[in-house]
Amino acid sequence: MSFLVLNSFFLLFSGSCATLVSDDPIVSLPYGQVRGRIAVTESDGTTFYSFQEVPYAAPPLGSLRFQPPQPVPKWNGTLNAQSNTKMCYQVTANNHYENEDCLYLNVYSPVPPGSENTLPVLINIYGGTFTHGSAMFQYAGPQAFMNRGVVLVTFNYRVGPFGFLSTEDNVIPGNMGVKDQQFALKWVQENIHLFGGDPTKVTLMGQSAGAASVTYQILSPGSAGLFRGAIAESGSALCPWAHQRHALDTAYKVAAYIDPNFNTNSSTKELAEFLTDVEASAIDSASEKYQVWAPVVEPEHEGAFITDSMYEMVKNGRINKVPLIIGINSEEYISKAADLNSFKVSMAATDKYPQKIISENLNIVDEETKIEAGKSVRSIYTSGLFQDDLASAIKYLSDNTFDKGVIRYADFQSQFSDVYFYQFSYHGLLGRNNVSMEGLEGRVQHGEDSRYLWTAALNINSYPESDQITADRYMTLFTDFAKYMNPTPEPKQLLQNLQWPTVSQDTFSYLNIDDNLEVRMNPRNFSYQKWVQLYEKYGVQPFYTF
Repeated sequence: MSFLVLNSFFLLFSGSCATLVSDDPIVSLPYGQVRGRIAVTESDGTTFYSFQEVPYAAPPLGSLRFQPPQPVPKWNGTLNAQSNTKMCYQVTANNHYENEDCLYLNVYSPVPPGSENTLPVLINIYGGTFTHGSAMFQYAGPQAFMNRGVVLVTFNYRVGPFGFLSTEDNVIPGNMGVKDQQFALKWVQENIHLFGGDPTKVTLMGQSAGAASVTYQILSPGSAGLFRGAIAESGSALCPWAHQRHALDTAYKVAAYIDPNFNTNSSTKELAEFLTDVEASAIDSASEKYQVWAPVVEPEHEGAFITDSMYEMVKNGRINKVPLIIGINSEEYISKAADLNSFKVSMAATDKYPQKIISENLNIVDEETKIEAGKSVRSIYTSGLFQDDLASAIKYLSDNTFDKGVIRYADFQSQFSDVYFYQFSYHGLLGRNNVSMEGLEGRVQHGEDSRYLWTAALNINSYPESDQITADRYMTLFTDFAKYMNPTPEPKQLLQNLQWPTVSQDTFSYLNIDDNLEVRMNPRNFSYQKWVQLYEKYGVQPFYTF
């Protein structure tokens, strides 16, 4: 049975002051010992216990490339877990931290390891379009969470081809990245009590592709019982980019890019052998050309992560029925307004070929029907052309890329569990976004809300009071949810004594987070139901995304 050893520590009191004097904390895991460190937040002096780069799975090297994660091998001695030195291979950047040996996690706790009174646990899954992202301390520091009464876990998972290449059969079924996530969740269940965390009170959290990942874990039967709540910011498994189509074709193209002489008529077994034997750097280089990585629907086999349409699963309640906070920013794609000239050119091309508006997900084969449907989509937003009404074009892109897939997911899951929906509308200096445009009410772009959660690298006290209040509110809503499965369990002056209602079948309530908090009805009301009707009119089921 695993046990814990915490090196001695004590407090020296001098009047009303207290100075922490300690040796480094050591935890004994079933696989070996890890040595962490004691740190103090600069903002408010909160002491916390940090264990960084703890292995949660075997290095996915050699024959384990493109395979599900395997148990971590035991080690001798005490592993130094005081810094981060590795991230998984990134598609969109070259970084000296990149390493195929990257399956590590971090645990941050405001209580000493072995504490009898364990705390709720937040597990963050990073975003990055399934092509990049990292759990390194310098990018995802825990400081802002450490005075909130929760344990925070962050971890690396494979992205790009290493995480999501698939041969669409049992040779390389795919989904290694979300299987890494699931493996990390199992590690938390087995070990988090050693760090002061309560395994029965685990909440998942993620933004963008991290949010899609959170909802994929809700969908996966293999994740049953691994968490009791979830938070998804600006993403879901129903967003078009959250599902990889033509995965086999992409896998062959990667091989041909690495070696132009590779026979693309080779069997999938030969393809897998080739890609397993080449240097990781060669695959990394090829991935920059093919940036289409995301989860796939696997064939039925033991160990499959998901084998059915995401749309049908959540619609019919074949999910892990846990409470969920999910939401959007007020104008996810407003960043396009930063360069209106190039945006106008791209939308002119869209106007010329309206069939390109139509996702493959609608399963429309006839070209004329595609054109008609594309024009119908455009008419939701403007009576003319997108190139002549760029504000409407931005609304379309926000909806098509993020909003409609998030709202549809929430709409479906609300029939089976508590769902709290929000729109983050507060525009402040902390968001670092100066883009605005006439004709758009919203100003908050994709990812901007995260800056009000992950403030570790910022001196938040130097920002306006309204920014600080909004950050405090956002963090309070999320951490109270992690503690009580209700973001507003009791009236609080900080939250203007507001109670956040759940979404119901008859009433789609949502919380608008701005200078003031306000409960509103029907997010993106000008467009969402029209998308639903368009799918009903033109779409050919089964749908996978929305």
